[in-house]
Amino acid sequence: ALNLSAYIAPCVLCFLYALRALKFKKEDKEYIKIMVDIPAAFALRGIVGWILSFVFELAILLYINLNFGADITFIVVTSLASTIFVSLLAFTLIFFTLETLNRNVVLPSLYPDGNISGSERMSISSIKSLFLFYFFSASLFPAVFLGARLFFTRFYHIEFPKHYDFCFAGILLAIGFVLTILIYGYFQKPLKKLTASAQEISRGNYGAKTLICSNDEMGALGDSFNAMAASLKEKEFMRDTFGKIVTPQIRDYLLTKNVALGGETLDVTVMFCDIRGFTTLSENMPPEKIVSLLNEYFTGLEKCVAARGGVINKYIGDAIMVLFGAPIPSQTHAQDALMAALDMRTALAEMNKSWAARGLPEIHFGIGIHSGPVLAGNIGAANRMEYTVIGDTVNTASRIEGLCKTCQKDLLISQSAAGLIQAQEAQNQNGSQAQEAAAALPPLQFVADSEIRGRKERVRLYTAS
Repeated sequence: ALNLSAYIAPCVLCFLYALRALKFKKEDKEYIKIMVDIPAAFALRGIVGWILSFVFELAILLYINLNFGADITFIVVTSLASTIFVSLLAFTLIFFTLETLNRNVVLPSLYPDGNISGSERMSISSIKSLFLFYFFSASLFPAVFLGARLFFTRFYHIEFPKHYDFCFAGILLAIGFVLTILIYGYFQKPLKKLTASAQEISRGNYGAKTLICSNDEMGALGDSFNAMAASLKEKEFMRDTFGKIVTPQIRDYLLTKNVALGGETLDVTVMFCDIRGFTTLSENMPPEKIVSLLNEYFTGLEKCVAARGGVINKYIGDAIMVLFGAPIPSQTHAQDALMAALDMRTALAEMNKSWAARGLPEIHFGIGIHSGPVLAGNIGAANRMEYTVIGDTVNTASRIEGLCKTCQKDLLISQSAAGLIQAQEAQNQNGSQAQEAAAALPPLQFVADSEIRGRKERVRLYTAS
């Protein structure tokens, strides 16, 4: 009957504990707390049964001692030692068995997204308490064995055979080994999950998640890891989207530099490219076809610009403003601009052939190139800014492009840009790749000394075939 009470009482207490969950919904914090704490709560109630069994037994022994004068010391010590031993063993087995089932089966089925680490928990459910339990169990088991042995030897002169010591040592080692394996398994599986997810994220798979259904520090680590992965995924999406709104070079510059108003002075080459007769073209085509044509046109030009290290800084209607030497400085920005312009000319010829085959009109453009100092940086309001360049160099490049129609040329290059191109060409001829670099650059041809609105001096203009 005493042993039966050790099983009946815990079952009743555990049943009453589980009934509490019926009062709440699955989403309620109290429900989560009840479900997460089941291993610790059931394990503690399991100990209660053995304690009650010992109390009942002690009461009976005291009754016998008081009424019959029998010596009960030996039985009490034996019962106490066995109660402590069995209670610790029961707690260990119940807790780790239910914790394994709870983490791997019950909680994942109830909360497939995890994220339960924020709920309240019993203090015994923390990693600190787990290691304290491990320490006391590893030290208390030997203490119970040795204490009982010394007591029986000293007061009852019971001599234990020598092989008992080896048996006790073997039992203690086995208990220590089992506890170590249980603690190892408690951490090993979630850590393997975290490692696998971390490796997936390192490969760029920001959708990787780690499901650790626990409200201890390990569960908090898993939820924090998932939040980090979601944040990285969102930032990667924003980065990709940002790279479609501005060029990847400017995107990377803004993401790695301090985004504040202001700028720096840089020597760059600015290119403007504008479609000739776009107004007439747009009047004779439906808007959706105009948009499709422009997208195809700009895509072709962007490839040429990017291949030469340039950056399309602005789309101004049917025109583009291109930077060479900003935001990433370059020593060959003028030469790169000329090569990009020649590539754009070739690309436009190919696109015109394709459009003609589809019954679409041809497009003609004018390109103006000018080199000089600019102020480059984040310009605008404190809460709305853009990376761009400003200065006389920009205005002059725009006005040179406007002279293409007057000069009947599709490409005009200022004296300052031409000087840099020729200087770079001379430097290339002295370098190890002289002949290849020189052969790639066509000779510049003088066009005119033209007046530029806003400038007192005439600007000498060149072109290239």
